[in-house]
Amino acid sequence: MPGASATSAISARQRPRIVIVGGGFGGAFAVQRLLRRLRPDEAEVLLVDRNNYFVFHPFLMEAGTGSLPPQHAVVGLRAFTHSRGLLMGEFTGADFARRVIHVRPVGRQTTREVPYDHLVLAVGSVTSLPPIPGLREHALQIKGVADAIGLRDRAIRLLEQADQAEDPERRRALLHFVVVGSSFTGVEVAGELDAFLRRASRRYANVSAADVRITLVDIARRILPNLEEGLAAFAADKLRARGLDLRLGTSVRAVGPDHAELSDGTWLAAETVIWCAGIAPNPVLAGLDLPSDARGWILCEPDLRVQGHRDVWSIGDCAVNPGPDGKPYPATAQAAVQQGRAVADNLVRVLRGEAPEPCVIKDRGALVALGCRTGVARIGPLKLAGFPAWFLWRTVYLLKFPGWGRRLRVVLEWTIDLCFGRDDVQLGVRGATVAEHETTAAR
Repeated sequence: MPGASATSAISARQRPRIVIVGGGFGGAFAVQRLLRRLRPDEAEVLLVDRNNYFVFHPFLMEAGTGSLPPQHAVVGLRAFTHSRGLLMGEFTGADFARRVIHVRPVGRQTTREVPYDHLVLAVGSVTSLPPIPGLREHALQIKGVADAIGLRDRAIRLLEQADQAEDPERRRALLHFVVVGSSFTGVEVAGELDAFLRRASRRYANVSAADVRITLVDIARRILPNLEEGLAAFAADKLRARGLDLRLGTSVRAVGPDHAELSDGTWLAAETVIWCAGIAPNPVLAGLDLPSDARGWILCEPDLRVQGHRDVWSIGDCAVNPGPDGKPYPATAQAAVQQGRAVADNLVRVLRGEAPEPCVIKDRGALVALGCRTGVARIGPLKLAGFPAWFLWRTVYLLKFPGWGRRLRVVLEWTIDLCFGRDDVQLGVRGATVAEHETTAAR
């Protein structure tokens, strides 16, 4: 019987096994903390992810626009697992009564059972996709390095087409990019893409910077809703001063191959729509017998255990982790990193016969790059805007990038970029549409 074999496998192990599903910020830093704090004889730590890397999102658009080589936007998970304890495969489900998860290893069509003594779910989230006509068929997402580079390749191809277009209106439509969503991701995509296009347009005799248009659309009344109003207003003013069109208090009603239609009836002639609006639960959560809220997020106790479970924990975007005030922590990278370290500390406590402690996350501030070496930042009580904020943004995320060797390479690339500029050429990568992302995720 499969159940009996899984149970006997658990009892036959001399060390308890901690299985972490998901190698994003939360899962990777949880593994790193566990391997640092646990003795080899105390527990086995296994990380399960469909990739052997995670995307370092702060550097994603820099890699996409050429400030950094693409490899600097990803971090190998074996750097966190010390070259051991990584199972590359697709997590498909779990049997919590038998304490096993189901994983389809890379290159296989069948699943295998992986027993655990403690399970940490850090499967992240997916982009929220409302039922908007044409959204899945025509809109792009920025989910990974291929998407960021694909957007750059698309932008260069459209610059080439615009250079040959005799009709000025056609030229402007080709170089009109609509970004939907004005959170951190949407604002950084819009700002970096605008800076890239305006710089690259200088190489084209029949294209001027005035032909480039970026429209940022959001149903909210202001951009960066998670940032203080003063800093958000500064960011909006900076973007408008550079020529970006901010359409706030409205949303997208339909997307076509050459346009976007807004809810207020406005018709935007544009060849490219980039969707950066909101997140939704990872579809794998729907098949798990775990307590969840109305939207499908996993409900947890303050110590990060899943409600009603002593050996199942959940962190990051996929979980509702309440703070001391009862309000859930935000779905941000800094929250996921702190939760990863906190769940690791609690697992160590439990394995050593101690009680777990509530996870208390410290708000370390917010950093947003706007392109053109400008940004906004809040670090504790300190608020910065303009070049100092952009410089702080680069410094902070450089220090968060794991490994001094990698950091040095990034600094060298930034220095070369500053001294010699960039060669804006295509790399032969095509960004995936929303529908293509969904097809890949379903495999």
